[in-house]
Amino acid sequence: MNPRLQACGLLLLLSIHWSGKIIAQNPRVMTWVPPYAIEASQQRLEETYEGLGPRHGISHLGLQFWTPTKQGGLQYVTRYTPIHDAKVAEFRKWGKRHGVKILLCVYNGEFGFDWELASKAFDQHRSSFVETLVQETLRLELDGIDIDFEGKGQQEASKAAFLQFLAELSEKLHQHQKELTVDTFAYKWNAPNQSWWQQILPLVDGLHVMGYDQTGAEAEGWRSYDFMKAAAGKHAPKLLFGMPSHKNEWQNQGLQKHLQWFQQDSSIGLAIWDAQFKNQAWRTKKTWKTIQQLQKPKMP
Repeated sequence: MNPRLQACGLLLLLSIHWSGKIIAQNPRVMTWVPPYAIEASQQRLEETYEGLGPRHGISHLGLQFWTPTKQGGLQYVTRYTPIHDAKVAEFRKWGKRHGVKILLCVYNGEFGFDWELASKAFDQHRSSFVETLVQETLRLELDGIDIDFEGKGQQEASKAAFLQFLAELSEKLHQHQKELTVDTFAYKWNAPNQSWWQQILPLVDGLHVMGYDQTGAEAEGWRSYDFMKAAAGKHAPKLLFGMPSHKNEWQNQGLQKHLQWFQQDSSIGLAIWDAQFKNQAWRTKKTWKTIQQLQKPKMP
């Protein structure tokens, strides 16, 4: 076979599902649009700084616009500015223009993180909730789902049901070539947490570690990026480490120092909370050039 054709074939295999799992070619770079800052985030996503900006660096954008119902349904968040399908369509078109995948992010924190609300959906009404999530993703022509369910305490009694929910949702989404990601805590406190990773990671396409300013490149113990990578074992390339876009410095290191860690270990992705990029350090050509180097070239 022509060597060039062989190379093309290999690249194609890396971009399709293998055994029902999506295999990423590059580390992911994810950020989110929170429901309380839609317009501000939209403006930031359009900005460039000497020709480079977020659209040149991020690979995935989560729209944190949905919340579960106790009956296993799904609805738009109503606490802030009203959200409609038209706004989702704006982000979907933006994503297609710039090669960024847009994810439906469902969370249980509209009025404070409510694990009971989430568990009623993913446990008591699991089948209907899974179907509702999949159908909404297809209806809105989005690229996948991000599950952001957070609970105080370890919630071990809910672990099996949560894992079964992820397994069923993953299977159905992958049948439609859609992705599934999940957000977890960085260590052993709260739920889902690091002790759940070995069961979660085989089921998802990406796992966002919500360490943010509590973790870092040269932090000590469980707070270090190296510690978290080791905890994930062979599934480590599915990890995205949280970074706070409202800060320039955390864990005694500046933003660029943390980004250097990802340059040196190109297997791990970034999960940047959130798309407002409030700190000026995130609104520079230098920052987005560094992040862009982790990714394939983006469309203009």
